[in-house]
Amino acid sequence: MINRTSWTIWGPRKRKRQRYFCDACKRYFTFDSKDKRRRYSQDFRKEAVRRYVEDNTSLRKIAKSLGASPPLILSCVNEFGNRCFTSLEIKEKWNPIWSGNLGIDGKPIKFKGKELTVLLAVDQPTQDLVHSDLVDRENEEDCSRFLLTVRDEMNYPTRTIVSDLGKGKVLIDLVEKLFPDIPHQACVVHFSRYVDITLPKSKKSPYYTQNQFLRQTIKEILFSESYNDAEEMFIRLSRMQQHFYASYQRRILKSLKRHFKLLTAHFFHPELPRDNNITENIVKNLNRKLKLIDGFKNKQNAYNFLKLWAAYYRFEPFTDSNFYYRNGKSPLNLAQVQTHNTDWLTSCQKT
Repeated sequence: MINRTSWTIWGPRKRKRQRYFCDACKRYFTFDSKDKRRRYSQDFRKEAVRRYVEDNTSLRKIAKSLGASPPLILSCVNEFGNRCFTSLEIKEKWNPIWSGNLGIDGKPIKFKGKELTVLLAVDQPTQDLVHSDLVDRENEEDCSRFLLTVRDEMNYPTRTIVSDLGKGKVLIDLVEKLFPDIPHQACVVHFSRYVDITLPKSKKSPYYTQNQFLRQTIKEILFSESYNDAEEMFIRLSRMQQHFYASYQRRILKSLKRHFKLLTAHFFHPELPRDNNITENIVKNLNRKLKLIDGFKNKQNAYNFLKLWAAYYRFEPFTDSNFYYRNGKSPLNLAQVQTHNTDWLTSCQKT
């Protein structure tokens, strides 16, 4: 009989192991589990993954609180991430019922000094994460594959789409191509931020007065109460175009003219929101966690974490939503899936 120490979520526990002697080979041996080197219980490994995904704290603090090393925590995350259901598998198992009002956004993340992009597709009323994927960049090929997955494999009942303009206007062209008859709204909040970033705010600028006027007028157009008001101000601004001399001013006016129909589509479709704030809030939640992670060693590790985080988000009930009826319910609950008393980590693991 020999003793060893095993770490659990309750601390170190002494374990006894029976030893045997073989008369044929004259050697001692032990009957053990398949993983002979594992010193940590399955409950301990689950708790490590749970804290890594759920807690808003760093990897080192989690490892210290559990009495384990950071590499072990990451090893557990990759182990459970490899077995975690994808978006399509979650859809096939629980069959959520979505509204058809889709929000699309992307978030760049770092990996070994390079940038990858997380693409998210969100059902707006339920805030359920329909699909998430990790791509090399926000280009036509990767975005097209992502949208085709949502349309053909997820069978999402698309009625409306809201998105930002995207890098290089890739999303705009692809949505028009892949969803030709679907109303599409470009997020006015994203466009307003683009205007604020592009127009200098310094009073020392020779075009300070013009910049202030242009910023305010575009904001009134974007957040008008009716299409007639927006169109009237847009026509008035277009007639003044020759009085704006700076190249960045002309660039903004050109972009506004090109995307005016996309920015005002919500006036003709009551169910279509004018902004993509719901999707943006989910991106912010992901971003807060990514800042604590401080990058990934490889793309597979990033993808494994993304699957775990997406599963956790979809099962976690809201607590401080501006819509009171959502509090106490998870996104999957709002999509008419019964998830009460369901452990997200256990339920989303492949057997």
